[in-house]
Amino acid sequence: MNVTITNEFEKMSEKLDLCTQAYIDGKFVNSVSGDTFETTNPANGQVITKIASCGTEDVELAVSAAKRSFEARVWAGIEAIERKRILLKWADLIEEHAEELAIMETLDSGKPITDNINTDVPESIAVIRFHAEAIDKLQDDITPSSDKGLNIVVREPIGVVAAILPWNFPLLMAAWKLGPILAAGNSVVVKPAKPTTLTILKLAELAKEAGIPDGVLNILPGNGSVVGGALARHGDVRLITFTGSTEVGKKLLIDSGGSNAKRVLLEMGGKNPAVVMPDVKDLDYVADCLVSSAFWNMGENCTQNSRIYIHKDIKPQLTKLILEKVKSHKVGNPLDPETTIGALIEKKQMENVLSYIEIGKAEGAKIICGGNQVLAETGGNYVEPTIFDNVKHNMRIAKEEIFGPVVALIEFEDIDEVIEMANDSEYGLQASVYTMDLNTANKLARGIQAGVISVNCYSEGSTNVPFGGFKQSGFFGRDKSVWANLSYTETKSICIALN
Repeated sequence: MNVTITNEFEKMSEKLDLCTQAYIDGKFVNSVSGDTFETTNPANGQVITKIASCGTEDVELAVSAAKRSFEARVWAGIEAIERKRILLKWADLIEEHAEELAIMETLDSGKPITDNINTDVPESIAVIRFHAEAIDKLQDDITPSSDKGLNIVVREPIGVVAAILPWNFPLLMAAWKLGPILAAGNSVVVKPAKPTTLTILKLAELAKEAGIPDGVLNILPGNGSVVGGALARHGDVRLITFTGSTEVGKKLLIDSGGSNAKRVLLEMGGKNPAVVMPDVKDLDYVADCLVSSAFWNMGENCTQNSRIYIHKDIKPQLTKLILEKVKSHKVGNPLDPETTIGALIEKKQMENVLSYIEIGKAEGAKIICGGNQVLAETGGNYVEPTIFDNVKHNMRIAKEEIFGPVVALIEFEDIDEVIEMANDSEYGLQASVYTMDLNTANKLARGIQAGVISVNCYSEGSTNVPFGGFKQSGFFGRDKSVWANLSYTETKSICIALN
């Protein structure tokens, strides 16, 4: 994708054509109640626009449309190669509108424009293309049988799926969900996070243009407790997929189990460790990786390496390098191409992050970088990158997910000790390990309880690698890769007697 980064983003942001209505059965419509909510720019606190605020009546309309489209087989029943063609066209249209989507995402979420242009938008396109291409390549099966029978194993779309999205990677998480959901032939109702709705509604407009049939894709903006809860309890929703906090994920499990026992796929929180062994040679490279993992997306990232375990023999040297790397990161206007750390999503989230900084100080940890709100005069939600040293493993800042630009440095002495500390958490989403020894790398990767382990890098894995967590970071299923395609299907065994 060739998008030139310019200094005209501010001007372009004033000319955006924003979708502000719900999208139900192929049409943009107001909510049944007529209610709206304001979506604000985290960078300055100013209102961007008003968006339809949906309720339970809108949920009924959207689920009915999705069910009707599924039963009519307007999507599930067409040739696999035709679904593939339409999804690939959708990806092409997203690419054509890449710069527009990147600016929308920046306005709505506070994410730096360069992150959206260089990472989020192109990766979203790549994910949709990947799942589109998988449609006619995933094979059904025939199991061994006698001459008098034939056993066929097929995978079929599950039906109406509800997808509840987070606010930290709105467009990318939409792609992670919608790519495999639609590739499998399902119909879907999407609940975007209330603070970040603009790009998801634009996706619906482009989906219509690409040829996705009416009713197959529906978008319901609004309060999560109202819309998300109604979807979780709805008897015609066969599967609910969610990315967000562990607290909300548990509530969705309860609501789903109390209705029709629908299938539930959850990707939830994380308090992810990075482990640096003393045999590492290129500490400068490691410092780059650690700072990137800590402060990318303002730390509003479920795979953020927010607790960094450093062997005592190299801790002084590596700590010094980390502090030097942080200096190159600029906190500021997300539409400025030079900005690397933008604004936190809401004032409430900023205040939560600042409260954890106070907790860390009260616990006896030492701030060696940052620790303050900055740029308050802009009206935005900015916190400078913050590093705590002298952190004990049992401190709250080392145990609880902060979801902001705050990290803890923790010293360790041997590999068994650090594996035990890494696993002493309710979470198990991601971990990074740094070592030059293959045996050490294998012991750490096998020993740490997490769904994704990156060795000598910070990574969530490429598009063809499954993503998800252990323990309270995940519940069944995986995002990305063909594992995601299979997660949105039912397995059917057909046993035929032959004369």
